[in-house]
Amino acid sequence: MKTYEIVKEVYNPCAPDTQEIMEKAVEDPEAYVRAIFKDDKSAEFSVSEKDGSIIIEVVCEAAQRHRYTFSEI
Repeated sequence: MKTYEIVKEVYNPCAPDTQEIMEKAVEDPEAYVRAIFKDDKSAEFSVSEKDGSIIIEVVCEAAQRHRYTFSEI
């Protein structure tokens, strides 16, 4: 299991954008994010990599977008 700095950003067209930074040990970043949205059938996922970080974006109903950036510590 690896330890990551996780930056969670939420872009909401109807409310102010938010950002949260946390440190967490995670086995699989994609599985971690998918578990968060397991009950949201509208969630669409995309996974990419940039500068050694894993970026997972989730788009939900009403155009709400979540971006999780995992940087290994």
